[in-house]
Amino acid sequence: MVIYLVLFFIMLIFLDRNIRATIQSQLDFQKDIQLSHLTNYNKQIENLYQSVRSFRHDYANILTTLKLGIDQNDMAIVKEVYDSVLKDSDKHLKSKTFDLTRLINIEDNTIKSLLAAKFLEAEENNIDISLDIPETIKLEGMEMVDFITVISIFLDNAMEASIQSDIPKMHIGYFNHGNKQIFIVQNSTQEEFIPISSLFERGVSSKGDHRGIGLANVRNILDNYQNISLKTESMTFAFTQELNISKKA
Repeated sequence: MVIYLVLFFIMLIFLDRNIRATIQSQLDFQKDIQLSHLTNYNKQIENLYQSVRSFRHDYANILTTLKLGIDQNDMAIVKEVYDSVLKDSDKHLKSKTFDLTRLINIEDNTIKSLLAAKFLEAEENNIDISLDIPETIKLEGMEMVDFITVISIFLDNAMEASIQSDIPKMHIGYFNHGNKQIFIVQNSTQEEFIPISSLFERGVSSKGDHRGIGLANVRNILDNYQNISLKTESMTFAFTQELNISKKA
């Protein structure tokens, strides 16, 4: 009897160590992913900074040339500068890549790195993506791991659906509204309207059979929160997920 008890406790210790090692391995893996995302984000911000510096330097030279043309009353110089440089300069200023700077308003590095990675992935897939993060924001009212899981599913689904549409578009919004935090993901769709009544059932998806597990997981997670609601809409070739999180007192 004693031998069996000893063996039982040895097995428990062995299982405990294995479980701890597995959990630690998963945590290390997630940290590596987050670090990679942050590194890519920092590189993009550095590239944007260099772009702005170069742009400012070029504009200083342009203004000098314009001043010369104006002082000499030489409209040919002014016209040449406009036609060769200024006419298309707004395209540079309106580049979607500059939207990445809005991620600075997010205080949580985990969320920031995820959105940066998804933004760059969308650009690589030729998706017209925009970000709206108008003010400083820090996650409240929801566990970080649950929030990341939910928005990752939303973003992956949005990216896949928009790629299949005629004009791929995505919009991400994250902001405070009174006593709530709102996270919005909107994407273009191939269909004008997608029935949403059964989308959150396991195995049901707008993208085909056996691909609705992600949204079923979203429902399971949100069922644990009394302070969170989800609004899902589909209309005019656009699909929207709006997550409303009431801040806990």
